[in-house]
Amino acid sequence: MRQLILGVGGLLGHDGNAALLADGCMVASSQEERYTRKKHDAAFPRASILDCLAAAGATAADVRECVFAEKPLQSLAFDRTGRSSTAWSRVMSGLVPERQFAYMREAREMFPDAHFRYAWHHLSHVAAAFATSPFARAAFLCVDGKGEDVSATVGVVDEGGPQIAYELPYENGVGMLYTLVTCLLGFASFGSEYKVMGLAPYGEPALVDELRAFASSDGDGALQLRMPATFTWLGLQEATLQLSRHLGIPPRGKVDPLTDVHVNLAASVQALFEEELLRMAAFARRATGERNLLFCGGCAQNCVAAGKLRSAGIFDALFNSPVGGDMGSGMGAALLGHHALTGVLPKVNAQGFCLGPDPGPPPAEALQYEVPVPGDLHAAAARLLAEGKVVGWVRGRMELGARALGARSILADPRVADMQSVLNLKVKFRESFRPFAPAVLAEDCGDWFDTAEPSDYMQYTAYLRPERRHAVPRELRGLRERLDFRRCDVPSIVHVDYSARLQTVRPDVHPDFHRLISEFKRLTGVPLLINTSFNVSGQPIVRTAEEAWLCFRHTDMDYLVINDRLFRNPTDRSREEKLLWLKQFEDYS
Repeated sequence: MRQLILGVGGLLGHDGNAALLADGCMVASSQEERYTRKKHDAAFPRASILDCLAAAGATAADVRECVFAEKPLQSLAFDRTGRSSTAWSRVMSGLVPERQFAYMREAREMFPDAHFRYAWHHLSHVAAAFATSPFARAAFLCVDGKGEDVSATVGVVDEGGPQIAYELPYENGVGMLYTLVTCLLGFASFGSEYKVMGLAPYGEPALVDELRAFASSDGDGALQLRMPATFTWLGLQEATLQLSRHLGIPPRGKVDPLTDVHVNLAASVQALFEEELLRMAAFARRATGERNLLFCGGCAQNCVAAGKLRSAGIFDALFNSPVGGDMGSGMGAALLGHHALTGVLPKVNAQGFCLGPDPGPPPAEALQYEVPVPGDLHAAAARLLAEGKVVGWVRGRMELGARALGARSILADPRVADMQSVLNLKVKFRESFRPFAPAVLAEDCGDWFDTAEPSDYMQYTAYLRPERRHAVPRELRGLRERLDFRRCDVPSIVHVDYSARLQTVRPDVHPDFHRLISEFKRLTGVPLLINTSFNVSGQPIVRTAEEAWLCFRHTDMDYLVINDRLFRNPTDRSREEKLLWLKQFEDYS
């Protein structure tokens, strides 16, 4: 009889997700937003669980161990009292009165006979990172907005499990500061911090001292705001207003223009964030003596900071989790459940982090727009891309996490001068300043960027090699001038500072995607493509062929691939119809 362990994340209020481990093998994992179409949905992940069970050929009755990626009682006690944990509260945290939590009531209804366990939230992040890393042993640095009642954790992990050495209590740490700046800049919905990261290179870090005056730090990265702040709607509003008054910068409205003050604020919080993380990493090296580092938690999604950590040389090697945020917490919980039962924290084959379901067949409406492919599909798609066409690419199992990795992607030619603006404004319906990630053949990466290290899951940023850059005139001023200047021959995938969020594509990790980019290289000599997630602003990444078709129909993409079939865009939707369709997602943008 197989040992099935289900991991469930989302009790902390966002990103409900599930993962299923069968006899120590990762069978499936996905997040609930892909099913409900509500970005960062915190609902009990019933649909995700059912898909995971279906992938294993199992039913709910087969699950005997269910592990949650949070300790809800500990989190509730902190939210009610504002006090960090004590030895007594930690003992009590495992005794969860299930009737007090709607999440737990739904879980008990679905799994009446399962044994429930509760994992420390940060250790869920650590377990998922360790199990998919190349390390047999490593220090870990988990930095989050909040995990129960701490914002950062340092320790050591190996197959015997994680051991916590230090914790930073409360939730008003560097993650909270970044969130407050995000809200002040008008990107008010949860999870928009990446927009601030994308805006930062356009500005100058002129406000770092003012931000530092809003917080204190002990020199080891233990930054804490000088005021209480909580990740509740009211708590964020109050703290954002206090930061606004402190800086003398009014909160930006969602549709207000971005000014130099805004871009400088983004640059400043990113600079301060990087400084604090480097201090934390240096502390982790001294405290543990380890040579390798796992960087995880929600803050590890900041790939610019991850790139700085990697290049700083504090550790010999660094691995930042591909799903460092809560979208992968269920995976970590399931792995911790395995550790609790066996004493071993296993390594798993992440299968390129394509752990979700297949898209299924194309909808009936699409069939009349199918384009015959006389030869190889990858060669045909590469030809279209080389002609400047935008292609939706939906093949095989769906990726886990916030980043498309070549299974639910929108692809384009990075050589096209205005492709960044075209994709942002006509396809993604989002801010024009945001760059796109290059998916580059791993074997060619060092010829284009200042690294040859793997970034299979867009984990860090690197820089375009100097010989591939165009000199930027010093007289350029402002966001628009800097955005429009052609900085290199592949301008759509590098930022104004020549940085790029890399996905290195290896044939043993993402073989299908590697085959497509190889065909594009054969035609053009360029071994990379623009790779952005298949969705529009505010919409979760598409899951099914039906969702892909609807998104395709309401954008200016040219072609769509669904598994082995190619379709053209009917182009019969007006701009008004597209925007009306888009409105259903505007609360999440």
